[in-house]
Amino acid sequence: MAEVQQVHKSMLEAIGTIQNFIKEVTGQEATQDEIAQALTRYFVLNEIKEFIELQR
Repeated sequence: MAEVQQVHKSMLEAIGTIQNFIKEVTGQEATQDEIAQALTRYFVLNEIKEFIELQR
């Protein structure tokens, strides 16, 4: 049976930041599916990787 992991509070806050930003700049809320699709694009993943590497 697969282990179930809880989402850390900081991750939920980050997603909230994304939701707020999208609503502020577009005037419309993004769906969870739209956010998930955006976060899994290669360009976004590469930006996150580079940011984490710089932070380390």
